[in-house]
Amino acid sequence: MLEDSPYLEDIDAGRLRRAKELSEIKSQLAVGESSPYGIQSKAVIVLTYAHWEGFYNECARAYIERLKSDKKKVGDVSWSLLAGVLRPELQRLRDRNNSSDAELEFVDRLRDVLACDFARFDVAVVSSRSNLDFDKLRHNFRVLGFDIERFQKWRLRIDKELVGWRHSVAHGDNPDLSSLDMDKHVAFTQELLLALADVFQEAVEQLHVAEGS
Repeated sequence: MLEDSPYLEDIDAGRLRRAKELSEIKSQLAVGESSPYGIQSKAVIVLTYAHWEGFYNECARAYIERLKSDKKKVGDVSWSLLAGVLRPELQRLRDRNNSSDAELEFVDRLRDVLACDFARFDVAVVSSRSNLDFDKLRHNFRVLGFDIERFQKWRLRIDKELVGWRHSVAHGDNPDLSSLDMDKHVAFTQELLLALADVFQEAVEQLHVAEGS
C-alpha cells in the first residue's frame, strides 16, 4: 500500500481542507448581517458548488496520476478509458468530415493508441468545467469505469440545489432560495465530498489489489 499512500493522502487532505473551509463559510455567514439582496445565500450557493467541482477534479487528477505511475496500457485498465487517448484522433476524423481516407488513417492509428499508456491520457475527458451535474458525473464515471449507484439518491438535489442554483446565480438571475437552509446545504456538500473521496480512494486501492494478485 505504500506506493498508493501519496494519492490516498492527497485525496484525504483535499477533502479535509475543503470541509473546514465550508464550515468556516457557514460560521462567517451566520454572524453576518442579512442582506436584502440575498448575498449570503448566493455566496453559499457559489462557494459550495466550487468545492464540489473543484474536489471532483482534484480526485480525477490524482487517480489518473496513479494510473500514469503504473505504466500500464490504458485498455488493460478499462476499455472506456481509451476515450482519454482517442480524443485527438476522433477530432481529426471529424475535422476531415469522416472522409474515407480519414477513416482509414484513424484505423491505422488505432494500433498505436491501443498500445499506449496513460502518459498520453487527456485528463480533461474526465474533468468538469462549471457543469458537474448528475449527467456529467454519470458520464465521467462511465469513462472511469466507476459505479454511479451511490450518488443516485442525491440526483435531484445535485441538479437543482447544487448545480441549478449556482448556474442561476452565476448568470445574474435571482433563483428562489426560500427553501435554502444554509447549514443543511453546506452539510450536504460535505457529504458529497466524502462520497467522492470514498469512490476514488476505493478505486486506487483496487488497483493495488489487482497488481498484487
